[in-house]
Amino acid sequence: MADEVLSQNEIDALLSALSSGEMDANQLKEEEKEKKVKVYDFKRALRFSKDQIRSISRIHDNFARLLSTYFSAQLRTYVHISVASVDQIPYEEFIRSIPTKTILNVYSVEPLDGRIIFEFNPNIAYAMLDRMLGGKGGSLNKIDSLTEIETTLLSQLFEQGLDNLQEAWGFRYRN
Repeated sequence: MADEVLSQNEIDALLSALSSGEMDANQLKEEEKEKKVKVYDFKRALRFSKDQIRSISRIHDNFARLLSTYFSAQLRTYVHISVASVDQIPYEEFIRSIPTKTILNVYSVEPLDGRIIFEFNPNIAYAMLDRMLGGKGGSLNKIDSLTEIETTLLSQLFEQGLDNLQEAWGFRYRN
């Protein structure tokens, strides 16, 4: 509509309607404002403002400190966790970025109606398991399926670690 050119007759009709009072100039401005169309890319939807991203970053910085303390106590060694970045990406892009061999932990979050996903590199998980079982915490560089015992040990470690997420965010989770 903005690219259309009015003919001289249409311009004259608009001017006479404005001068006779049939049409109000403010009404034209309001109609023009209402008709503005904003392009929205559903594939790259940004749901969070920059202020919200900063808040989320601060919350996760706190979560990283709490989780560092928790893992250090559980594994009886110094553990440092830091937030690398806080970004918004489409779910499809996130799924493509996950390595084929990985450890995914999926939890429901109350009162929210969604789930959270924790992705762990298997080498880090094996080093944690080694440390929990009395070893030095070296990575085994084996990326096999976890045994039932390993799964149980890691599940307990991660679930208890989520108490720190609850503290940082102020909500409850459930398996």
